[in-house]
Amino acid sequence: MIINKIEITNIKGIGNKTFSLDLTPNKPNILVAPNGFGKSSFAIAFDSLKSDRIKLDEKNFHNNNPNNKPYLSLTLSTGQKLIADENQNSIADLFDVFVINNQIEPKSIVQSFGGKPFAKTSLDIHPTVLVPTIPPKIGFNYIPAVIKTEFGVNGNKLLNNISALFKCGTLLHRIESEIDFPKFELKKYRDTINNSIEQINQQTGSANNLKKWIETNILPIIQKLDEFKKLLEIIDSFKFKETANNVDLFLSAWQILTTKYLLGINFKKACKYLYYLEEKEDYAQTINSFNPVKDRFNIKPIEDKKKNSLIINWPKAHEISNGQKDILTFIALLIRARRNFKKKDCILIIDEIFDYLDDANLITFQYYISTFIDDMKRKKRRIFPILLTHLDPLFFNHFCFNDSKIKVVYIKDVKFKANQQILKLIYKRTEKSIQTEVDAYYFHFHPNIAHINLTVKFDALNLNTDWAKPEKFLKKIFREVRRYLLEDSTFDPLSICFGVRIQIEKLVYSDIPDVENKRIFIEEVHGTKNKLHFAQSIGVHIPETYFLLGIIYNTSLHLPEGYDISKPLGLKLENSTIKQMIRNIF
Repeated sequence: MIINKIEITNIKGIGNKTFSLDLTPNKPNILVAPNGFGKSSFAIAFDSLKSDRIKLDEKNFHNNNPNNKPYLSLTLSTGQKLIADENQNSIADLFDVFVINNQIEPKSIVQSFGGKPFAKTSLDIHPTVLVPTIPPKIGFNYIPAVIKTEFGVNGNKLLNNISALFKCGTLLHRIESEIDFPKFELKKYRDTINNSIEQINQQTGSANNLKKWIETNILPIIQKLDEFKKLLEIIDSFKFKETANNVDLFLSAWQILTTKYLLGINFKKACKYLYYLEEKEDYAQTINSFNPVKDRFNIKPIEDKKKNSLIINWPKAHEISNGQKDILTFIALLIRARRNFKKKDCILIIDEIFDYLDDANLITFQYYISTFIDDMKRKKRRIFPILLTHLDPLFFNHFCFNDSKIKVVYIKDVKFKANQQILKLIYKRTEKSIQTEVDAYYFHFHPNIAHINLTVKFDALNLNTDWAKPEKFLKKIFREVRRYLLEDSTFDPLSICFGVRIQIEKLVYSDIPDVENKRIFIEEVHGTKNKLHFAQSIGVHIPETYFLLGIIYNTSLHLPEGYDISKPLGLKLENSTIKQMIRNIF
């Protein structure tokens, strides 16, 4: 299943937009758009989902008008269209949704000074609620002697003390959530289990002999009860020493069933409380291991007695760095997301929380996302991690996700059209017959191109022979630059990249005073950035703009066939400041 489209109407900065995304499950889907595009509005749409409708905060109505009714829909590859508005939410029928976003909010406290009120403001980080409601403190009251008596005359010989199993929250959570206990009330189950215990108690001999008899005469019968077999498999997966063989495994499962029978409705509550204690400890260890300010702040989950919740209270925003705050709140919220996700299909939206992370913490961020995905896949579940960012993974090395395991979508529409003939030239640039010449005369500035004619070689490679003379290629490039700078029309981003690169090199070349250094600049120094540094080293003044425009001319033009970087390049070229910088160099 793929999420083909997302439509959002009347939510904060989005009036109406339909995003064609084709989001893939179980891999990071990175949605890239410039600042101010509406990425946070996208996140707010999902964060405003309730179980039965969308409920917006007052500040999140489009144009601050509550009459602008919010709407969110998902179109799936299955043909389904899921809709959420003020009256319904069919998205919740299929998906669990969780949004991780910036947790800082301004806070104002009115104080009095000299009889006059004044407001003292600060930036606070929202307390993170890990467990909204702490379950009641109920134990299993497992007493081996009582259970042995309940078993019968051979209880003392056969039953192990399985107190360790009743201390394992993950085991009991799985049993409580995965086992269909009503099946054990069916006559077939009741009679089979009760008759088996009765037969066991009719046997005599040592414990070893009794266990051999059980393995031969009882286990084959028990294995025919599907739900009992499932229970055995769950317990066995934890490899307790008390369940080292199949008979002990069977007898331990019987003890758990009997404990459930004796506890009644409190069994489920006891499972929940034990699992809560285990989660609480896991949260504490995880937060502590990634706490970069543990020497100053003891950040850990605490129980809020008034709200009966498990929460994390954070330091004031000004007391820790943005990066420290981001990684800690991200991990805490991701823990909460994992706890909240119950359905087979889940959507996790992460809204630009990682912009301040250093390289090591960004790796931590990506590690946690990757392990979350792997965990969901192991459980045969689907998660759609959606990362909203203005940082393009194709241009920033600190994105280390496996390229084959991410999907990058540029969600801002740009008036561009890639020139396929230029793309073909880029794909063929490493062909030995033309490599030296196209690098020198097409991909970089060269003062002497009038004599170059590659018609035969271009024709052999099925390239555009109209451009076999670089002069004609450059005329095409600079026509495209004029269109980009002077007209509000569709443009080719790759042509602008060529044009900026060649124009800057031409301007620098013209400022080099002597013939020998001009020759070195053209023949021996490779790469636009290296050429600028060379010219600077011999005393040529290089305007800062030339270096800043590296965001355009340093775009890699070494592309494998079929790969096109026109859209991410076009997004940068739409920036008004970058456009003015390019206008200035021409």
